[in-house]
Amino acid sequence: MANERNSTTERQDGLLDIALDNMPHGLCMFSADKKLILCNLSYAQMYNLPESLTAVGTPLESILAHRSRLGIGPLHTATYFDVVGEAAQKGGRANQNVVLQDGRVVRITHSSMKDGGYVATHEDITENVRNADALLAHKQTLEATVALRTREVEEQAHELQRLLQQERNINQLQRQFVALASHEFRTPLAIIDGAAQRLLRAKGEIPSQFVREKAEQIRSSVVRIVDLMESILASSRMESGNIQIRYEPCSLKALIETCCYRQSTISKSHRILLDIDPLPEYIDGDKLALEQVFSNLLSNAVKYSPGYPDIHVSGSVESDMIRIVVKDNGVGIDADDVPRIFQRYFRARTSTGIPGTGIGLHLVKQIVDLHHGLIEIESQKGNGTSLIVTLPIRQKTLLQSAGLTNVA
Repeated sequence: MANERNSTTERQDGLLDIALDNMPHGLCMFSADKKLILCNLSYAQMYNLPESLTAVGTPLESILAHRSRLGIGPLHTATYFDVVGEAAQKGGRANQNVVLQDGRVVRITHSSMKDGGYVATHEDITENVRNADALLAHKQTLEATVALRTREVEEQAHELQRLLQQERNINQLQRQFVALASHEFRTPLAIIDGAAQRLLRAKGEIPSQFVREKAEQIRSSVVRIVDLMESILASSRMESGNIQIRYEPCSLKALIETCCYRQSTISKSHRILLDIDPLPEYIDGDKLALEQVFSNLLSNAVKYSPGYPDIHVSGSVESDMIRIVVKDNGVGIDADDVPRIFQRYFRARTSTGIPGTGIGLHLVKQIVDLHHGLIEIESQKGNGTSLIVTLPIRQKTLLQSAGLTNVA
């Protein structure tokens, strides 16, 4: 009977050894004085332990020293045994992930025994950690991509909203322009119609002074309509890119004098004081376009200075540029409106009650820009306005250097 029990025990011990050696994880048992009681094959293989270091009674220090020589010891030795103290404190099981010197990550689970010893399993989780790190990196990349796309969508939505608001503003400005233009055309047409009716109603011999007065009213109103039409058409061509600027020798003095004379015949209430002798006889420019510039500036100066008859036009030369100033002493412009004065359809608050469409100065700036010049404004509410046009005397372009006609 005793022999049978011994045989059974031996068979069970053998089966237990087989089971331990076939475990996928390393298993070891140490006494309270950190001497090896047993370890399985996976533990020995995990740390390349020779048979001499798997014998019962082998000190843990010897095993760790061997691992350190092979470069597979714990990377942070100071915290390597923290899990032992944690397990003892719990009176049960504790675990920690240990990074080895060769980069592997081992999950060590300690279970304290009543006599002070412990049982530990060592599981290589390197691949799991790498997969988790890769998954985390992918998640972070995905989150960053989603955040970037979200910002892009928000920016696109913001831009669409801005464009929509801009379109609404343009539509509103166009409606205002149509209303202003209609009013602007009605006023001179009513003057023409009234003057013509007075002439038709006149009986007998009509005094020449009377005819001259009505003819001047008609002519002035016709000029006003023509100027309006020219400004509107030129502005439209500018916006569509269909206007051409031809740089040719242009007699600027004669051009300004013609514009001043024409304005003085229309506006009897104002006097234009010229001081343009310093200007050169000719500059490179488009005569018709520059006529629109100075006709608009003179018309505005007269229109926005009721009760202040003197309009000053002066010219000077600064290096290879000319500078022309058109100054009035009229209503001026609010400081907040000055930066917007060259915008299409914009009219300053001080222009309330004064006819206008808001396209004149916008057109002027476009023409000056096409001549590679600069237009500036100096104005104060109630203290008049000065518009300063700076233009190059010669247009230095690649077309000119090649001996060709310059068309912009």
